[in-house]
Amino acid sequence: MPEGDEVPGERIPRRLWWALTAMLAAAAMDLIDTTIVNVALPEIRADLGASTAQVEWSVAAYALTFGIGLITGARMGDRYGRRPVFLAGVAGFLLASLACGLAPGPGVLIAARVAQGAAAAVMIPQILTVIQVAVPVGQRSKAFAAYGATAAIGTVSGPLLGGVLVTADLFGLGWRSIFLINVPIGLAALAVAAVTLPDSRAPRADRPDPTGMALLTAGLLLLLYPLVQGPQQDWPWWAVLALAAAMPVFGLFVAHQRHRERRSASPLVPLSLFAHRGFTGGVCAQVALYAGVTGFFFVLAIALQSGQGYTALRTGLTFVAWSAGIAVASGAAGALASFPGRRRAIAGALVMALGVSGLVLAVSLSGPAIGPWALVPGLFVAGVGMGLVAPTLVDVSLRDVDTAHAGSASGVVSTAGQLGGAFGVAGLGAAFFGTLGAAGSGDHTNALVTVLYCEVAVFVLAAALMFLLPKPGAAPVP
Repeated sequence: MPEGDEVPGERIPRRLWWALTAMLAAAAMDLIDTTIVNVALPEIRADLGASTAQVEWSVAAYALTFGIGLITGARMGDRYGRRPVFLAGVAGFLLASLACGLAPGPGVLIAARVAQGAAAAVMIPQILTVIQVAVPVGQRSKAFAAYGATAAIGTVSGPLLGGVLVTADLFGLGWRSIFLINVPIGLAALAVAAVTLPDSRAPRADRPDPTGMALLTAGLLLLLYPLVQGPQQDWPWWAVLALAAAMPVFGLFVAHQRHRERRSASPLVPLSLFAHRGFTGGVCAQVALYAGVTGFFFVLAIALQSGQGYTALRTGLTFVAWSAGIAVASGAAGALASFPGRRRAIAGALVMALGVSGLVLAVSLSGPAIGPWALVPGLFVAGVGMGLVAPTLVDVSLRDVDTAHAGSASGVVSTAGQLGGAFGVAGLGAAFFGTLGAAGSGDHTNALVTVLYCEVAVFVLAAALMFLLPKPGAAPVP
């Protein structure tokens, strides 16, 4: 399909609506899988005999491979066609989900989660691109609204759906059902998209950067692997050596990106974007924000179930308070429209810090038994903060970026959020399990409070970084 034939006001053809429905179903699989795993972690650990480090990798591996592959996945669609690339991504995600659900041990589960993240990185970028190039201009707002609603519902429903599936123990599958549920959804999305999704590709597609991907992956693994494995093994010499080696590898990555940019050879991360102070602050804030959010739910799910005896369903229901806060903030979006995005983002991060501070107080005063109602106020307030900051941070971060580089810039910001999630699981997981002790027999409440203090610091840091974002009406600041 040519990319310039949209007619304002034209209705979306029925066939295209079916294609969009299939793509949104695929998006829901990814969004739910990002959060559904947390409430099943204790069952996974007990059933597979996984170590604390392997539990962390089962979450971090998905975010890591998803984040690293996002930009390359988008370029593959531009170059080879969005339809075949999307179908390949859905098929890969479906097979990886099946492998997760049938995993006989933690090693296979982690490998399957890596494959899931890689498939999601191929699948997800095609959705927004298809909306941009295939949907008539006058109807795009409806398509983007449908995507936004899917994202909200998927994110909110993940923990609750996970709790329901694990507790229901369908066909005796236990935790495996949280992955196997993707199989019928994926098959339906694949079948519908195969016959309804139009193909398109960019007239001048950027080339992939495999060397850049390899260097970035190596640097991130040298950083994350010792953070996950080090505390469990009392920080052996190789962990310190790996951390030290990460910086030179990142230096090689930067040098390679500069070389490709000078040759106009489509670097994986265009470093010229970081000449804009607002963009740099936005990327750093995105890393900090999602490190805090992803690490928070990872730790809280384990602390409530392993330390407090919560069931998976009770944990999922407790997390609904956070989702309710997001819903309230989203409902107030119209009233806040005149409130500048930069200030709204900063206020949101500080409200999140306030909500987590309330959780510190609630957990500290609850004694050995922490009831769900003690957590609800703090979770709700933090959710309100998330609802304020999440929709505005990307938009404000891209304000100073030239429209010619908007695609690359938005890809970098999205990647930063995913990589931040991986760092959050690794770093905050290390703080939690380090306080708990290698045997996991320590005081879960004390370990949780330690992490919550770290969370407050992370959200305050995110708010501080947001002061670098451009002010409304201000000229770009280099």
